[in-house]
Amino acid sequence: MRISIDPNRSAYDNATAYFDKGKKMRQKSEEAAKQIGKTKLEISALEKAAAAKEKAEEKKGGPTGAQPPSKKEWYHAYHWFMTSDGLLAIGGKSAGQNEEVVKKHLAAEDLFFHADIKGGSVVVLKGGKGAPDRSAEEAAQFAACNSNAWKVGYATIDVYSAPKEQVSKSPPPGEYLEKGSFFISGTKRYFRGMPLKLLIGRLTEENGGRIERLPEKAGIGRFSTCFALEPGRLDKNVVAEKLSRQLGARKDDLLPLIPAGATSFMKMK
Repeated sequence: MRISIDPNRSAYDNATAYFDKGKKMRQKSEEAAKQIGKTKLEISALEKAAAAKEKAEEKKGGPTGAQPPSKKEWYHAYHWFMTSDGLLAIGGKSAGQNEEVVKKHLAAEDLFFHADIKGGSVVVLKGGKGAPDRSAEEAAQFAACNSNAWKVGYATIDVYSAPKEQVSKSPPPGEYLEKGSFFISGTKRYFRGMPLKLLIGRLTEENGGRIERLPEKAGIGRFSTCFALEPGRLDKNVVAEKLSRQLGARKDDLLPLIPAGATSFMKMK
């Protein structure tokens, strides 16, 4: 270490000057150490606050947990919802699931629904034979929204229903049924001009508080905040991204709830 000495000053003065300089440097070092300690405490406090916020969001289904933990039910494998009357409606997500829904889950007391268009979800309303018209209309709208009518961009579509005894995999002679398709004998009940409109949002606390997708006819009054979805011009990935920010939910959790095809959305009051 090299020390510069002022030849014009005495040894005492030079020593005093270096002592004072060292004292000032030590004071600055102590102040810096105090500031570092203070900064560490602030960082620790911020980390604790962030952890607490993340935990709270997980409980309410926020960005780190769009859905609260719940028991996995068998019908969660399909499109599904509960009608306003508490009846379960399920729909196939593919041709294979359409076959499965009918073979495994269409019982004598149920109703079969399908949009009057090639391609779409087979919807089964459990207990549909004795259901109020309100539940039947909700199931019909669900079938409309989960059909190719959404991809085409229709605003409305007719939907028909039939009991189990009229649903068959045996078409008339000379006709062929593709996988996931069924032949309906006898008279069908038609639900004319069903609007292709879904509501997606967070249910009220009394309805479970989770993120849900419902046909419009079944969703009124069941959400704390929701958005209306219709066929439109936006890619479903764009819609999911925007809704994830609005609803505090994961994009990947929202994507399966949005129909295939271009979509528009607007917030409901």
